[in-house]
Amino acid sequence: MAGEDLASIVDEAARAGGAGGAGGASSVDRVDRGRGVMLGLAVGNALGVQAEFWDADEIAAAHPNGLREIDPAEHLHPWDDDLAQAALLAEAMLAGDGRMNCEDLARRLTAWFDGNGRGIGNLTYRIVESWKRGVPAADAARRAWEETHPRAAGNGAVMRCAPVAVRWQRQGAVLVEESARSCLVTHFDPRCVMSSVALNVAIAAALGGATVDLERLARAIPEETHDEGQTADAIRAAAGETLEAMQLDREPGSGYTLLAMKVGLWAATRATDLEESLVRVVSLGGDTDTNGAVAGAALGARFGARAIPARWIERLRDPQRLIELADGLTAPS
Repeated sequence: MAGEDLASIVDEAARAGGAGGAGGASSVDRVDRGRGVMLGLAVGNALGVQAEFWDADEIAAAHPNGLREIDPAEHLHPWDDDLAQAALLAEAMLAGDGRMNCEDLARRLTAWFDGNGRGIGNLTYRIVESWKRGVPAADAARRAWEETHPRAAGNGAVMRCAPVAVRWQRQGAVLVEESARSCLVTHFDPRCVMSSVALNVAIAAALGGATVDLERLARAIPEETHDEGQTADAIRAAAGETLEAMQLDREPGSGYTLLAMKVGLWAATRATDLEESLVRVVSLGGDTDTNGAVAGAALGARFGARAIPARWIERLRDPQRLIELADGLTAPS
């Protein structure tokens, strides 16, 4: 029942958006917003990667007006893990007509790992090594979680999940299912799964020109997810907390999936613009590249690619590829 409620939030937002009715998103807007998700994720990741795990005071000392510019050399580097894995997920979805094949995504992640694996997190590193030893994709993440629970609730899946929302923004049941599957390839913890689902529900609503009701979203989280209400509580907190109150630079939470989700929900529901909001997120420190990626995807869905400063996009490596992926995911009606 609760899963159906999550799906209905997406479906109602899609119906409200329609073909561009009052408050909705036109087909042109849908394309721009889809591009906004991929490019927003990319610029947020690139903006934040240069200060990963700095605290807010360190960033303020180095950047008194906020961390506002992407390193000019970023376009020379391979994509960081947040963006690289989101792009691999998009490619896997497009290869399967929108339905991701777990073994296929595992192969793509392994090839990326062997090629450069820039920024790969500890848990994903462990999972890929398991795959390379012959552990099936369906089993590796579960085994790792059983060995490390309750610590294994990192943000390495919520950071990459946004392409699912672009593809399935109008089909809530599939969005919920595919968001969960995209997570379970590497992150089995129920908090990781439900944070990815919740973020994608909010992004899907934004893609349709709507704003998700966070209290309703919290009530829709299935009780049987065995996270002891932590995801629902974090969603409710996101409805009232300021970014500063989230203490993004405080361990042990800075790499925590529910904290990244809260940042994304804030961006999807409460931010008033794209540029200044993204600067604000990364300037608060902590896991700045992932918080930037999650916030950037949500902000891109809400405000569109046209709101992203051109100077940021110009410093990305292969932004045209991201546009192609976004358009491929957005194309289905």
